[in-house]
Amino acid sequence: MYRTHTCWQLTWKNIDENVILSWWINKVRNLGGMTFIDLRDRYGITQVTYDPSRHNFPLPEIKSEYVVQISGTVVSRPDSMINKDMTTGEIEISPTEIKVLSTCKELPFPIDHEAPVGEDIRLEYRYLDLRRETMKQNMIVRHKIYTETIKFFDQENFLHIETPAFVKNTPEWSREFIVPARFEPGKFFVLPQSPQQQKQMLMVAGMDKYVQIARCFRDEDPRGDRQPEFTQVDFEMSFVEQQDVLDIIERYYLYITKTIFPQKKITQEPFPIYTWYEMMDKYWSDKPELRTAEFGFQELSDRGKTLDFGLFQQSSSIKAILLPKSLSRSEADKYEWFLKQYWSKGLAWLSMTSEWLKGSISKFITPEALEKLPNKLQGDWTLLFQVGEWEDVTKYLGMLRTKLIQDLESLKDKENEVSFAHIVDFPLFETGSDWSLGAVHHPFTKPKDEDIPFVKALGKKMSEGWVMTEEDKQKLLSIKADCFDIIFNGSEAWWGSIRIHDRELQHAIFAILWLSEKQIQERFWHMLKSFEYGVPPHGWCAFGLDRTVMLYQNMENIREVIAFPKNQKYRDLMIDAPGEIDENLLSELWLSVIKKE
Repeated sequence: MYRTHTCWQLTWKNIDENVILSWWINKVRNLGGMTFIDLRDRYGITQVTYDPSRHNFPLPEIKSEYVVQISGTVVSRPDSMINKDMTTGEIEISPTEIKVLSTCKELPFPIDHEAPVGEDIRLEYRYLDLRRETMKQNMIVRHKIYTETIKFFDQENFLHIETPAFVKNTPEWSREFIVPARFEPGKFFVLPQSPQQQKQMLMVAGMDKYVQIARCFRDEDPRGDRQPEFTQVDFEMSFVEQQDVLDIIERYYLYITKTIFPQKKITQEPFPIYTWYEMMDKYWSDKPELRTAEFGFQELSDRGKTLDFGLFQQSSSIKAILLPKSLSRSEADKYEWFLKQYWSKGLAWLSMTSEWLKGSISKFITPEALEKLPNKLQGDWTLLFQVGEWEDVTKYLGMLRTKLIQDLESLKDKENEVSFAHIVDFPLFETGSDWSLGAVHHPFTKPKDEDIPFVKALGKKMSEGWVMTEEDKQKLLSIKADCFDIIFNGSEAWWGSIRIHDRELQHAIFAILWLSEKQIQERFWHMLKSFEYGVPPHGWCAFGLDRTVMLYQNMENIREVIAFPKNQKYRDLMIDAPGEIDENLLSELWLSVIKKE
């Protein structure tokens, strides 16, 4: 037997018991003959005290991170050494035997404290990094969220059903990872971006409440908050409308927060619901940080045009950010320079102290004009303006807002505050950089009911060879989707929609997205075929488990909450992957590598 207890189990109730503990040495302190050994495992730390005058065996050579087995008796600590902050702080082990099970070479970075370490070396030695307290706690919290997620959806009567990891190439959002089929040369599987279509067909199959904690894969360009493989909690429900899905999500987050994180305060219950346009108009973001909602844009278009100031009178949109402090000219100039890097024309500003009004437009502001500005102007304050076209005004203020939150440390002391909100009424379509039409979420999202007749009619005409007009395109860009996001502390946490369950409407959407009849049949015939056999109205939602753990744990990126992530270049530094493949294996797969000079 290697151990009878873990290092966090023993308390004063175990005094005089003979025990065996095993794991790493966290720290060794030799104080003039007496040696104190802190033994650490996943659960905690227990102190072992070796006294050569009392213990009749030699102390073996031991160092930090050696793996040892210690047999001994639980005894009380001297009163002067009791640590009330530790579960094991009232006892220690008087050893009868200390056996070294495994030695440890010099560490590439310290483990017993949270000294800053470069990320690449942490990922190369991830098995050591995971021993550190913060990383250990991240893994424990991830486990708790995982198990409580299963428990929650089980209580809500969902079935956990696994979907395939080898699927067909049916382009949805991102580039897919390809898996060659050895037994059918020239043909390929892909790894799923999500269980997108299989879960819809589970609704056709009558599994009215499906959930899965699914592994998903996307061959995207490297980004700081993304991984090529990630874990997604995904659910689908039959006979639901938008509010039904939002209610489930809200109950889930209330359950997780109150069960695992009772110390965290939810900013607002029930969660507020905003339209996509409201968020863009006030924050220029569809996932704003609402713990700093006070930095929303002040709408001053109507009032600003009444001022005797030509720039305001000639602008279609006037907005400002209100700061609860007075800025100096040099501070205002710094923010103006920041915006000009992104081709802003400038930054008008106005600042008030207890003594005077100052700023680049102060000479145009009379006492009467002050009354036309925001109503909450009290004490020292500063207004930072953008004027011009709506899109430019909101875009530049959005950039400025992000910068101000960082500079003013507005999130300081808000680590235990969690802010949720539902975002609805997204556009159904968008234009890409080449002005081509694409789906904002994906092509399986239902338009709002009032726009379905137009979409069906246009899709039918395009199937018959009609060329989309500019008027058609503008009408499509104005259509709202029956979809929604849930934001959590400035990040998109969940995303979902009500699905298309009408075969004719689904075919029309494919046609509008310029898919030929051949492409539709090759990529989606299986789905359209299933839609001929009675499809219930259904909706879905999904969230990244990694991101949710990251947000609850106040981590800066999802690599901190994944046991073995890739680095920012999507390489696994611990096992040195990706790597080359043996030529014989490539030949079996009917593949060859063309090397470029």
